[in-house]
Amino acid sequence: MFHRNLLFKYGVGLFFPFFVLMILYHVFFTYPTIQKEESSSAGLFILPVAVSVFCIFVGVIFALFIIKSSQLRGGFFAKQYKKQVLAEYLDDNELVIKKKSKNQGAKEKKKFPKVYYKADGDADEFTFKIGNRFQDKFLQIGRPLEDMYLADLVAVKRAPGHVTFRYLIDVQSKRIDFSEMSAENGKVKLMNGVWWEYDDLPHMLITGGTGGGKTYFIYALIAALGKEGRVHISDPKAADLADLGNFNAFKNLVVSDKKGIFGQMEEAVDLMDKRFLYMKKQPNYTIGKNYRYYKMKPEFFIVDEWAAFISVLDKFGRGEALTEEKLYESISPLVLKARQAGVFIIVATQKAGTDVIRSSIRDNLMCKVSLGRLSEQGYIMTFGDEQKNKSFINKYGVKGRGYIDVGAGVPQEFYSPYVSPTFDFVEYFKNMDEMPFTDVLSVEVTEEDKEMLNEIYNDQFIEAEQERIAHEQDERRAQRKREKDEKAEALLSGESYSEQVKKRKKEVV
Repeated sequence: MFHRNLLFKYGVGLFFPFFVLMILYHVFFTYPTIQKEESSSAGLFILPVAVSVFCIFVGVIFALFIIKSSQLRGGFFAKQYKKQVLAEYLDDNELVIKKKSKNQGAKEKKKFPKVYYKADGDADEFTFKIGNRFQDKFLQIGRPLEDMYLADLVAVKRAPGHVTFRYLIDVQSKRIDFSEMSAENGKVKLMNGVWWEYDDLPHMLITGGTGGGKTYFIYALIAALGKEGRVHISDPKAADLADLGNFNAFKNLVVSDKKGIFGQMEEAVDLMDKRFLYMKKQPNYTIGKNYRYYKMKPEFFIVDEWAAFISVLDKFGRGEALTEEKLYESISPLVLKARQAGVFIIVATQKAGTDVIRSSIRDNLMCKVSLGRLSEQGYIMTFGDEQKNKSFINKYGVKGRGYIDVGAGVPQEFYSPYVSPTFDFVEYFKNMDEMPFTDVLSVEVTEEDKEMLNEIYNDQFIEAEQERIAHEQDERRAQRKREKDEKAEALLSGESYSEQVKKRKKEVV
C-alpha cells in the first residue's frame, strides 16, 4: 500500500484539475442559473450536486489509477515510495542527525545523513556516505534493505567515503515460457538474461519441497537438453519421471529401482572413460580440447529424489553390496573431471544437507537452483556457508519461484520457465524426437587403456579443472561488474547502454 501521507500529497495534486473544473462549472453555469430564477427550489441544485459528485468520483479514481499503475510499472510513484520506506527505516532506527534549538521549548529537529537512491534499469542502487558515526550501521544495511524491498543484493561497491548496494528488481518479468527454453553450444537458457553454461560451469543441484515446481523445472530441462544431447533419468520413487520410460525417445534411458540407478551411475563413469578414449584416438586430438571440439554430443544424467535413493543404500558393506560408499567412489570422477568428456550430472533433492549428499559432491555441482519455500538453513545448504548473510525470501502463491546461482557464486531470484496448466507433458514427450548422441559403444576400454587414461586425467588434471572453473567464476563476476560500469557510463553520457552496444557491434562489422 502507498503510504497515506504520500497518497494525500500526490493524490491532491492529481485531483486538483478536476476540482478546478468543478469550480469553473459552478461559477459559469450554476451561479448564473440560480441568479436568473426568481425563487430557489431543490430542483435547481440536482444537476450541480450531480456534477460535483461526478467530478469528485472521477478525480479520485483518476488519482488512484495513476498512482497505482505507476507503482506497478516501477515509475515515479514506485521510486517515491522506495525513498519514503528508506526514510522511515532511517528514522525508526535512529540513523538521523538530531539538532536541538537553543530556544527553550522548541521542537527537536531531525536531519537525514547523506543517502542517495538511483533507479538503474532492472536494478536499484542505494549509496550511503560513510566516515561518520553511522558508518558501522551503513556497512551492515545491505541485508535489511533486501528484506524491505524484497530484492536481491547482487553487488556491493566501495568508493572513498561511500558504499553502494545494488539490488536486482522486477525479476518475474524475465520469466520465459516453456516453449522459449533452449539449449545450444554448451549452454541452456533458463530465464531472460540467465543461462547455465554447463560446458564451463558443469553439473547442477536442484533443491525444493513438494509443490515448489521442481518436477516441472526438470521436465523443462529434459525438453531443452534433449535437443542438444542425450538425457538419462533416475527416479527412485518411480513417480512422474519414471513414466518417461514409456516413450520412444527415452527407451532404455529411464530407471527407478536401486540396482538400475546404481548401474546407471556406473554407466556414466564408463561412458566418460569411453569418450575420453574416443577423443584420444581421433586424428585431430589436441590436449586440452573438450568433447565439442570433436563434434560429440553431450550426455546428461538426472537423478531425482537423491535422498530417497541414498536412504535405501547401506552405509558400508562387503562384496557386491550396493553401498553408499561405493556410490560416491563411482560418481566422484564424474563431478571432478567429466566436463571435458561432455558428461554432466544433475541431482535433485528436497534438502542438500551433508546427511543427504556429501559436500565433496555438492560443492562441485556448479549451478545451484532452489524452488519453492526453503528454511534459512535449507538455503545455506544449497548455496553454501558463504551466503549465510544473504537474505533469502520465501514468496507465496508463485509456483516455480526460487533462487539460482549459475556458477558465479552470486545467488539471485529465479522463476523457472512457465508451464500452462493446460499443457500436456505426456503428449509432448510422446512425440519427442530421438535424442542425438555420439555412439561410443564400440569403444573398448582395456586395462592398459585405463592406466593410460589415469595417467592423463590424474590428480593434476583434476586440480587444473578446479582452477579453470574458479577462473570461469571470477570471469563471470568480472563480466557482471563490467556491464554495470558500462551502464553507469552510459547514464552519465546520456546515451543508453543498449545504444552503446549497437554502436560497438557496428564498429566490429
